[in-house]
Amino acid sequence: MDRPTPRVNAAKLAEYQTGKVVRVIGKVLSLETEQALLEAADGGQVVVKLMKATPRKDSNLSDTFVEVIGKKGSDDGVVTELSSQNLGESIDLELANKVVELTHAYPDVFPTGE
Repeated sequence: MDRPTPRVNAAKLAEYQTGKVVRVIGKVLSLETEQALLEAADGGQVVVKLMKATPRKDSNLSDTFVEVIGKKGSDDGVVTELSSQNLGESIDLELANKVVELTHAYPDVFPTGE
């Protein structure tokens, strides 16, 4: 994405309005054709509605840990994928959660485009 987006965990996701573009790092708990279930950095769960397969866009979630940039859905805990990045097989989710908390505690240092 070409603009700053807030990093969120499951709890922080609930604070945003429908349609807000956010970033969430998590562990893939399940992966189906149309959606994935992530354990977010705070231990909560986020449902990711995956991009539909098209000639140009397709979800590429293949690692255990991923970052998803997406729009918050009308239901809390749901994000519609716009982009995603595989992050490998080992991530310190506790540290990732601290990053989320710090970005919200210091918005002047970590701009979110709001």
